[in-house]
Amino acid sequence: MNIAVIGGSAWFTGALRSILEGAGRFTLDIAAEDTGQFRDRVNGSAEPRIVILACSAEGEMLALTRWARRHRPDLRVVVKLASLRPDLVRDAMQAGCWGCFSADDAPDVVTGVLSSIAQGRVSFPFVDLSSLRDDPFERLTRREREVLGALSQGWTNAQISARLGISENTVKYHLKLIYDKLEVTNRASAVALHLAREG
Repeated sequence: MNIAVIGGSAWFTGALRSILEGAGRFTLDIAAEDTGQFRDRVNGSAEPRIVILACSAEGEMLALTRWARRHRPDLRVVVKLASLRPDLVRDAMQAGCWGCFSADDAPDVVTGVLSSIAQGRVSFPFVDLSSLRDDPFERLTRREREVLGALSQGWTNAQISARLGISENTVKYHLKLIYDKLEVTNRASAVALHLAREG
């Protein structure tokens, strides 16, 4: 079965190729730098059945799974996560991915995930999603998480407004909600909590 990979380092792609060759039933057919390059190549002659997304940003997952549902409903998206943190696994599920594995997983775990997906079954590790209810970050909406992520990059309200396509007043409204939900009073405290959580 043909496999494609999007993103990731040359080292990761090389290691993945070796793992797949060792499994004997998979071939790494496409290695693309980003989703745009992948879409261009898959619209040609290459016909992978599974695509591994090595850059697991939520926006990338959503864009790829939406494109696959519309243009390649037979394509199964798998994501490589930085860790199997419950919220990351939850995001992959909600994005519409078929499965996930972490950067720390052993080769046999990766091939096990791919084998299950090749047989038409989703493959996610067990995580206690109920634990997310006690996490104040889980009270944030997707847009609020985007604003907080931009805030942690040091962006001003004007920059966040321009990047996200919303007004500065809307940015201020989102910031107020973020502060309330995280129980902080200012930008610095919100950013410090966000950075501590992301490690």
